[in-house]
This record gives sequence, C-alpha cells and structure tokens, in this order.
Amino acid sequence: MSAQALIRQAQASGIALRLVGDKVKASGPREAVTRLLVPLREHREALVDALQSEPVEPLHSAPVKAATEPADWHALDAAYLAHHFNCPTCIAAGRGSRYGQRCGAGMALWRAYSAA
Repeated sequence: MSAQALIRQAQASGIALRLVGDKVKASGPREAVTRLLVPLREHREALVDALQSEPVEPLHSAPVKAATEPADWHALDAAYLAHHFNCPTCIAAGRGSRYGQRCGAGMALWRAYSAA
C-alpha cells in the first residue's frame, strides 16, 4: 500500500495524521487508530516523506462517525485541530460564517468536540 493510499484510508476512517518532529502522530476514533496501527507503523518512513513533501488534501465527502462513548475533550480538540490546519475549507470557515461552512469531516469533528 502506498503512503498516499494509507493517508486517504486514515482520513476516511476519521483519523488525522500529522508530523511532530520526525514522528507521525495519529488522532481520531480509538478503534480506527487501533485498526490502522500496524500499517501505519510498517509505512512510517514513507508517511513521514509524504507528509513532509506535500500536505494531503482532506477528504471532504467522507463522513466521520461520532464517538459512541464519551471522549476526553483534549483528544477531540487535537483531532479537530489536526484536521482543521490541513483543510482549507475548515480554515476559511474558522474565520466566520461569511467565509463558508466546514467540510463534512470537519463538521463532524467540530460537533464531537463541541458536545464534549
């Protein structure tokens, strides 16, 4: 599996990937992160290269399933911010309603964070 395909699969599962130093950090629904943990570790070097070379455009049509259990607001905040800073649609929406609405994934993350 290519790094780009793995990044897309992570996004479709509601997982935000970001670089912290030279490490890939994943945040999102616990079960989704657990499911992709082995492939993410196996392709760590390729993911670092892919995330450094060019940001991946977020999936705007992929729904993000809301957490079924109460989640720590810190984790929800981190997941939303990881998505927000890689999504031009959500960045614009953060400036105010006259700049548009959040994308589908961003709105789901924002609602989960707001409800916590």
